[in-house]
Amino acid sequence: MLKNYFKTALRNLLKHRVISMINILGLSVGFTCCILLVLFIQQELSYDKFHTQYDKIYRANLVYNFGGSGSTGITTPTALLPALLREVPEAKTGVRIFNSGNFRPLVVKYQDQLFQESRFFYADSTFFEVFDFDLVKGDPKQALKNPESVILTQSTAEKYFGSTDPVGKTIRVDNRTDFLVTGVMQNLPFNSHLQFDFLASFNSLRASKNEIWWSANYYTYVVLNNKDNFQALQTKTDQITNRVFKDEIAAEGDFVRYEYTPLSDIHLKSELKEDIPGGNIRHVYIFSVIAFLIIAVASINYMNLSTARSVDRIGEVGLRKVFGALRGNLFLQFMSEAILVTFFATLLSLVLANLLMPYYNNLTGRYLSLNLAHNSYLLFGVIISSFLVGLISGCYPSLVLSAFKPSAFLKGGFKRSNSGVLLRKTLVVFQFGISTFLIAATLIIHKQLNFIQNKNLGYSKSQVMLLPLDRQVRKNLEVFKQSVINNTNIINLARAGESPVVIDGGYSISIEGMDEGESLNVNAMSIDHEFIKTLDITLLAGENITEADVIKVKSKVRETVQRSFILNESCVKMLDFSNQEIIGRKVNMNGRLGVVKAVVKDFHFTSLHQKIGPLVLFIEPWDNNFALVKVKPENISGTIAFMKDKWELLFSHRPFNYEFLDDQFNQLYRSEKQIGQVFIAFAAIAIFIACLGLFGLASFIARQRIKEIGIRKIVGASVMNILNLLAGNFVKLVVVAIILAIPIAYLFIKIWLEDFSYKTSIGASAFILAGITSLAIALATISYQTISAANTNPAHLLRNE
Repeated sequence: MLKNYFKTALRNLLKHRVISMINILGLSVGFTCCILLVLFIQQELSYDKFHTQYDKIYRANLVYNFGGSGSTGITTPTALLPALLREVPEAKTGVRIFNSGNFRPLVVKYQDQLFQESRFFYADSTFFEVFDFDLVKGDPKQALKNPESVILTQSTAEKYFGSTDPVGKTIRVDNRTDFLVTGVMQNLPFNSHLQFDFLASFNSLRASKNEIWWSANYYTYVVLNNKDNFQALQTKTDQITNRVFKDEIAAEGDFVRYEYTPLSDIHLKSELKEDIPGGNIRHVYIFSVIAFLIIAVASINYMNLSTARSVDRIGEVGLRKVFGALRGNLFLQFMSEAILVTFFATLLSLVLANLLMPYYNNLTGRYLSLNLAHNSYLLFGVIISSFLVGLISGCYPSLVLSAFKPSAFLKGGFKRSNSGVLLRKTLVVFQFGISTFLIAATLIIHKQLNFIQNKNLGYSKSQVMLLPLDRQVRKNLEVFKQSVINNTNIINLARAGESPVVIDGGYSISIEGMDEGESLNVNAMSIDHEFIKTLDITLLAGENITEADVIKVKSKVRETVQRSFILNESCVKMLDFSNQEIIGRKVNMNGRLGVVKAVVKDFHFTSLHQKIGPLVLFIEPWDNNFALVKVKPENISGTIAFMKDKWELLFSHRPFNYEFLDDQFNQLYRSEKQIGQVFIAFAAIAIFIACLGLFGLASFIARQRIKEIGIRKIVGASVMNILNLLAGNFVKLVVVAIILAIPIAYLFIKIWLEDFSYKTSIGASAFILAGITSLAIALATISYQTISAANTNPAHLLRNE
């Protein structure tokens, strides 16, 4: 019997090819979107969970407060891990990691090859006891045991050595130290928050020789014996730090503390600036909601099209009932059609998802693949979801069609029935409520991305190149500057300790006039006298530092030199001085002495997710790790080629590598940009599917009222009269949908924008435009059916009556 149901269902689908293809296409597009979204969500939730001990691994974060101001960061001192392993029995093992790229890229040389590398990490020999990264060559227990040992990833090994075995070979790092290659590691998976190309032994660093508490530049990971021991770890860590710092931290309210982040929370839940750009748990929630909405719209679309088609099957159902078919038989017959449609839609969606995967990966910046054989959760989800969607979306048409009496069918009573009117109206409201919500959200997301791109940062980032420096380059940088500055396309050259896009250096500053023992935690960066001018930063008070100031610092011993300091206006406000009052006051910043020479207008030196904090700019020539070169927009390629020639003449030991500040800035918002692109794409698809459903419903209504349309045309009704008649109810439903959707869209948008300290205004324009767009889409969708019915010859409309 079941076989017969499916044979009959297949015959009916083939008989009505067009409507069947629309049904299958609508559902398959919905399924395809859900598969792609679920793959993205799966990867986001899988970060760092491939490590067997992931639920026992915690990363330490430094939290401190001095003089009433505090900060939190992911770097810790070298002394923390040894102390934990000695004094906390619950700590099984751990590893310290140092990312040298946080300061500047290194130059790595093999034979005559020179490369600039920014992903050169150092780690303790216990690294492979903590993390499950696989070595394809070398011994994980020995590879990082000796100083000047280094492990390469497979792609890095191929880059330097080709097909030759690199183990036992030597590479030279920063033109100073030879490292022996002791292993080759599989390329790191995309869903690892740690991403590096080189992993060198931690004991190669001078900092590893001593346990120091007051220099925090290292990541610390701890593995617990049992995941339930976390509270004991935190308590005993607090006891250690209270003992270590009790003499140094005497002022009330001052403290140094180490808190912990579970390994699996780092990617999605960390809000620390060092983890940006990373993932965001809200993006997972957003994509989950979009997946649900798309599959809901696709199901509603199928229900509406099936209902519209039901008018054509009145005679069939009536005859079946006359010949003894029970309601249950008819219900199963129509449900088998729904299940068959979803089956074909599921197969088509798998094909579409595979075909679209390269474009989707490019859109999201991910490396996703649809491998159901290795993704049992997705396979199970696809099977269950397709069955449930078929069951739910086919249930209503099946119940409606199987419920009518033969006499009502044969007399045409079904045409005049109001059965299901309320449900159909509800579905229209739901569909276009979703459409309005998605349009409004898309508009605001696009507006925020534009706001970020066009925000006045307080400095000029356009056409500014960033060139990494080292000790040898710093010595001869003035020669390089003089050799290129005469080029009319090069505006200026300045030096700085970090990129102004993200200034991470943390310091403590005391100013003359503050209470004794009081200090302020600040970000700070070394600059030269050309920095302010090159980046067009606005001076609010005082004078810019001069070349004479820089020369004075160069010529004196570090500890005795008197420096000039520049503060931003946020720093001055937090110190409770006016811009003019603070000029000339004495400064002590972690032992660096000098006076305040100027105050600059606030500029964004970190992500717009965070508020502008206190910033200090100071002179320290030996700490300038980058040159900033501002060039004209004309003939940039020629300017770069000119600079490269000059560079290679002077600095043959270091390749000419550069990055534009614009690109660095855009990288901060890579995640938001990708999410925005994906949201816009799937919102458009959801709206398209909703339009298909409305098209089917308009067809259904037009067919139900075909006799009325014919009579109205006979008595003189125009096409516009009939369009108003048929479209009027839809317009009312869409208006109701808009009214209901706007508050929900506003709440969603408000929550999403909370991630940004600096954001665009929500305003009413986006919601008005979303409402107008939804209404226009609805009218455009139903106009074809209604105008087609209105233009039909009345004789043709009434010939069967």
